[in-house]
Amino acid sequence: MPWRSKKSPKVSSKVVIPVCLAALTGCVTLENGGSDLPSFFSPVANAKIYQLGGNSFEVVPEIGAESAAYWCAASDFARRGLGAGWSDRIFVFNGQANSVVTGRIDAVTFTLEPIEREQPKPLLRLGFTLKRGDSQTVSAANGFCQDLLPVLFF
Repeated sequence: MPWRSKKSPKVSSKVVIPVCLAALTGCVTLENGGSDLPSFFSPVANAKIYQLGGNSFEVVPEIGAESAAYWCAASDFARRGLGAGWSDRIFVFNGQANSVVTGRIDAVTFTLEPIEREQPKPLLRLGFTLKRGDSQTVSAANGFCQDLLPVLFF
């Protein structure tokens, strides 16, 4: 009988890499075990999402994040965390303010329930905002994730 090494068997990188990527891309939702633990993490937007109850949730990206990060994370959680369809609308419930969960600055609360706008829609809209009542479809909000991806030059 040939001698066998007692080393642990090698694990193929074909198995390890996809598992690691799945974990990093947010395919795994996190259970909310306390106020400091997010309900979900959106890796593209680098944001923590805390479910507040029902269809409301708070998006807390890194400090100084652009508006696209909020909409991208909201779309990600609405679709994968709440099971919303691509044509469902996401509404801003509370614009940029301190987080009700963590107290961190620049959190935005979203909901899938219709909310009346604070101000009438402007005639000419040059961008997207995060004011109470602003809304996007899940699909349109997901489009902002493309703005956050790094551009690679070769």
